[in-house]
Amino acid sequence: MRDFQEFGRVVWVSGGAVSPEATGGAGVIFEYRLAAVLLSRMLRRAHVPIGIELPIQRVALQQRVAGHAFDDIVVETDAAGQGPTIEIQVKKRLPITGGNPEFVKVMSTAIEAYLSHAEELKDGRLLLGLAAGGPVSDLEALAELTTMARAHPDAVSFGRLLSEGVTRSALRTRHDHVVTGVTTAATTDDRFKAKALTHQILSALHVWPVQVGRDGRDWRAELDLIADLASAAGQPADTVLGRLYDLAQEVGPRAGDLDQQMICAELLRRYGLDLARAVLSAPETRTTTINITNSESGTVFSAAGNQVFNGLRIGR
Repeated sequence: MRDFQEFGRVVWVSGGAVSPEATGGAGVIFEYRLAAVLLSRMLRRAHVPIGIELPIQRVALQQRVAGHAFDDIVVETDAAGQGPTIEIQVKKRLPITGGNPEFVKVMSTAIEAYLSHAEELKDGRLLLGLAAGGPVSDLEALAELTTMARAHPDAVSFGRLLSEGVTRSALRTRHDHVVTGVTTAATTDDRFKAKALTHQILSALHVWPVQVGRDGRDWRAELDLIADLASAAGQPADTVLGRLYDLAQEVGPRAGDLDQQMICAELLRRYGLDLARAVLSAPETRTTTINITNSESGTVFSAAGNQVFNGLRIGR
């Protein structure tokens, strides 16, 4: 059994850092389309879509070579690497079932990440992300479990919330699947210890159900959101997003690590796309919270972004 009783003192020993290009790991189209969306968000100064409410400063791909366990995409929120970072594992499809070999593999990698970086995960400097294309119901249930886990200090407290009559059976069943996956990945017969490790993993994990096919929700939304920057460069949005996809495909197998300035320079050199001025003048995209109080009942509503109430517009 893998030792996860003294989390802070265990360092995961893998087979060593291997260049993703040397292993032929170019990834899948899905992964690089998702990377293109994140590169576009960085150009727009938009925030990380899961886990962190700060703007993206760097996007790195295939980062096993740099010691990241969830290595497909690593997003940093500070140019100097001092801010919160999220490692994102990408799967085109991932059923959340204990008997699914691919899910067990993800849980094994999550254990690796936890044992290697327990303190950073606990204090919020490092987060784990899972971006997958489906099944949506499975991923939404997993996302809900992670939110629930972060509200509890340990597996015992979390277990009380998962009691019959407190949490609906579908979520309890999905949690059992996760525990089974962790049990298999950790090669342990001790269900209690597996539940403790499951709580730690769920607390660190942030789930992003994504759709980045040509007609996918996230891809189409990014086309709309990058349109102003693309227009400033005299190009349609699909051309700019397509160039970012091409760039991701090329630099991914080489463990590319990109910031805003590097992307602008590369797009100018290759394609004559001059985005630098538009990027510098673009306002930072933030998530804004607005509290509206009803003095009659005392009810407070929170809204993010732009909101319209009976013709009254709040936001940009």
